[in-house]
Amino acid sequence: MKHHVGFIGGGNMGTAIISRIYRHYAVAVCEKDPAKAKVLKRKYRVDNKELPDLVKQSDIVILAVKPQDSPWVLAEVGGSFTKDKVLISIAAGLTTGFLEKGLPPGARVVRTMPNMPAVIAEGMTALCGGRNTRAADIRTAREIFKHVGATEVVDEQWMDAVTAVSGSGPAYVFLFAECLMNAAASLGLDPKLSRQLVCQTLQGSVHLLLDSEEEASGLRARVTSKGGTTQAAMDVFDKYKIQTVFTRALGAAERRARQLRQ
Repeated sequence: MKHHVGFIGGGNMGTAIISRIYRHYAVAVCEKDPAKAKVLKRKYRVDNKELPDLVKQSDIVILAVKPQDSPWVLAEVGGSFTKDKVLISIAAGLTTGFLEKGLPPGARVVRTMPNMPAVIAEGMTALCGGRNTRAADIRTAREIFKHVGATEVVDEQWMDAVTAVSGSGPAYVFLFAECLMNAAASLGLDPKLSRQLVCQTLQGSVHLLLDSEEEASGLRARVTSKGGTTQAAMDVFDKYKIQTVFTRALGAAERRARQLRQ
């Protein structure tokens, strides 16, 4: 029997997940923006429903709204949320305890953090359960998110750090690619060629890292010949303390994840 999966919110991440699972589950959505709802209906045959109806007709409810919108959404969901249902949240920063407080006693909650490559089934999703969550609920959540990439169950204490690393991580990669392309253009290279050089280099390097038993530091050292061109670039990265920049950036993202539930 197919699970009935109801999405509260059809934003970027909600739509990314819907696009990969709508053939495998009975999917519906509650989306307040008529234009977004129309696109979801046209592309994925997903009906738009009022929130109480969506919750009543779904055995799995996916909370895909902005964290700041979650209190009033949970309050509206509460009256229709029975113990036979599971709430899966993709909202950054919201703990299982926070979600449970907004739902009837005994609510089964799974907290997740997917990321943007879910749209091409190359995402990374971390999951953790709440006080009332059953092992079967985690398995069900993993089955859903396996359609959008890899999954990993973690202790909830690490979810804010996961959010900083993989949840926000694609933006760091895109920033790095953007900087490389701009720097390549500054050397006089054609923009189209610059994009090809950067994208294939990133793709090949990631595949090499995945296939190698060496750590990233070892592979980096093998590319960096003493006194060579790569070393000249590395000296500049070291001068501007690129490791410190990354550490501070991820620390800021983790703190912001904690702030979102306050």
